[in-house]
Amino acid sequence: KAATGEDIPNAGTNAAIGTANALADRVLGGMPGYRAPQGGFFLWLDVSDGEAAALRLWRETGVRVLPGGYLGRETAGGVNPGAKYIRVALVAGADEVERGLRAIRATLGRTITEERAG
Repeated sequence: KAATGEDIPNAGTNAAIGTANALADRVLGGMPGYRAPQGGFFLWLDVSDGEAAALRLWRETGVRVLPGGYLGRETAGGVNPGAKYIRVALVAGADEVERGLRAIRATLGRTITEERAG
């Protein structure tokens, strides 16, 4: 059954979290860099370069995500552990969340696969 806007209850409820995470599993499952969320409304997706991926998604699809590196800081070794991720907020209605996830998969899925293969 396709989800509708009413299928994701009020943000912050267990039902809403479960619905949003099930959508992510269905749309992004099997995509390189995807790991099922353990709970909560934020999905962290390994895309190799979070800032470049966020900019590409915005320019090509209008989907806004946050580069993971913006939420971390460099370690003593000069590495920001969040830099290779994007953080996706799964907080809109189910239809909008699904459209955004499909845009992410269509836009970044092939690129990630090619980068990891070569």
